[in-house]
Amino acid sequence: MKFLVFADSHGKVNRMVDAIEMHKNNTDGVIFLGDGVHDIEYLKEYYPTLAFYYVKGNCDMLCGSVLIEQIITIDGIKILITHSHLYGSANRYEKLAERAYERGASAVFFGHTHLPTDDIIEMNDKSIKIFNPGSVGYEGHYGILNTSGNVLVTSHTKIL
Repeated sequence: MKFLVFADSHGKVNRMVDAIEMHKNNTDGVIFLGDGVHDIEYLKEYYPTLAFYYVKGNCDMLCGSVLIEQIITIDGIKILITHSHLYGSANRYEKLAERAYERGASAVFFGHTHLPTDDIIEMNDKSIKIFNPGSVGYEGHYGILNTSGNVLVTSHTKIL
């Protein structure tokens, strides 16, 4: 399966539209990691055949029932998605890995920092993937998630 991973659109929905249009023939859905929930709700209407998973960020606090974090399962792989603004700045990656481990996830996808990140943190008996696509709104960064069986592969790309 293939998912586009966005965060921090901050009202610049056009960049996400451009990315979806580039990948629409081989994309199963979108994962959004906060700060632009209204942008994602627009995209859901515009692309009704795509699956959408999303959480709210610190700039989306008026978005009612949208969760701050959740576990999603794609191709049998559990992923914690969050904006990460509640995890502070010091040791953010370790705290996120701990939360993913507690929730039984193999990966944590997050936004907020606007910095593309793709790393692994060893947590007891498990390796936790740490992934931030960067800010699609400000820098044009987004991520691509590919899965097959129990294998999860992430990459970064950029749209101008």
